[in-house]
Amino acid sequence: MPKDSSSTRSGILAAAVETLQRGGVEAFTLEAVAQRAGVVKGLILYHYASRSRLLQAAASQIAESRTAAITRVLSSASGTAALDACWEELRRQAEDGTARAWLSLCAAGLIDRSANNGGFEAAARDALIDGCAAALASGVPLADVRDAYDALWLALLEVTEKQL
Repeated sequence: MPKDSSSTRSGILAAAVETLQRGGVEAFTLEAVAQRAGVVKGLILYHYASRSRLLQAAASQIAESRTAAITRVLSSASGTAALDACWEELRRQAEDGTARAWLSLCAAGLIDRSANNGGFEAAARDALIDGCAAALASGVPLADVRDAYDALWLALLEVTEKQL
């Protein structure tokens, strides 16, 4: 029985996201996505019109899910429990390839972060999280990244308290 159009489109997008998670923008080809989705390249072009549009849709999905996950864990607790939850989310994203995909998309200029960086605290928090994600994705030992993560959060908290 053939798939319906929306499930085919969703499957292609999921395969595009996974392709980015596995190899970043550099490995993102329509052929790679088609193979992962189990469809022909023409079907991808039917649903997304171009590699660029599919890449932008995948980038948007990664950005939205990453932001939602980090926001959820930071708001689910307070104090050190929130920081620990954020750390666990960063580790999860490093393990599933989301950190690799995110950093690759940022480096390629496909993620616009200007709207997220309205104030110092938000910009510093984003830089801290992205820096730790980069370290985890590049294989820096977990204990070293955790030490830096803790030290940076303490410094950020100290600076923001002085600004109040």
